[in-house]
Amino acid sequence: MKLNIILAVLVAVLGWATCKNFKKTQTADAPAVPVEAPKTSPAGLPGWNASRVIEGNNPDSAGTYQVKEPPRMVTVPVDALPPATASHKLYLSSGYWHMNMAFQPSDTTVHHNYQSKWLKFRQDQTFDILIKGKVVDSGRWNWDVTKNELYLSCKDPYINNTWAVTDRGTVMIWKGNTSINVTGIQVRAVNAGALPQEGQ
Repeated sequence: MKLNIILAVLVAVLGWATCKNFKKTQTADAPAVPVEAPKTSPAGLPGWNASRVIEGNNPDSAGTYQVKEPPRMVTVPVDALPPATASHKLYLSSGYWHMNMAFQPSDTTVHHNYQSKWLKFRQDQTFDILIKGKVVDSGRWNWDVTKNELYLSCKDPYINNTWAVTDRGTVMIWKGNTSINVTGIQVRAVNAGALPQEGQ
């Protein structure tokens, strides 16, 4: 009889311990309640501040999220730098620059916002944005020699920013990873002597 009572107590204690352990495991494996991420753009400024991070658990649809918003507008301090060097003025003002490709991890279609655009830089540190040979926007530019960054100030949110530059003759790669530009966008700009003829 004593043995039965001891066995019954032992089964009850083991059952309670197992049940308690099972509840802990279930709680640990349960999906976390999503917490809304803080807004990175100040109030009143449209667009996004940096390369978007998609939160949540959706393993079967990796790569299907697309963020199709322009980057937020920033103030580009073109006047905070000394005037661009004569060599940079000559380099940029020779011909037209076609923004023929762009990449951004959170928007794989971002290149559509660049491919139709051509830039014409002038030695007075102004520039035009052209689409199909017509000026659609104008702005001002400068070049930070110490950081090798191009400063572009205009109304087009996809171009207005500071860009870290890797230049190889007639090709420049602009990278959106400066102290002002945190978009993560990369743009390839290729120099051409003239604008393409209509229909090309």
